[in-house]
Amino acid sequence: MATTVPKHEHREEEEEAAGADDEDTGAQVAPIVRLEEVAVSTGEENEDPLIDLKAKLYRFDKDGNQWKERGAGTVKLLKHKETGKVRLVMCQSKTLKICANHLSLYFKRKLIFGSS
Repeated sequence: MATTVPKHEHREEEEEAAGADDEDTGAQVAPIVRLEEVAVSTGEENEDPLIDLKAKLYRFDKDGNQWKERGAGTVKLLKHKETGKVRLVMCQSKTLKICANHLSLYFKRKLIFGSS
């Protein structure tokens, strides 16, 4: 009797042979385009962070009568150095999109930090 080798074993051998071609050859490729470093402004340069936490933001859907997640990420309370105004900013973790940006007119330090 002749023994037969299953087809999937032949495929694995072919993939291993193809993988051997991916070895590092040591060749170095020079970049085609030179990019200059650009200064990026976050808009938080004139603000001091009071709180920096990870959180989830939900919104209430009146039609479905349920809470839906708006985003998950970092929440910051930022106090402006000159005006003293405090704003809440939340950015999503993966995309870094802003999902909340609210100015707090009636912020009191005692409410959040206790009596200190």
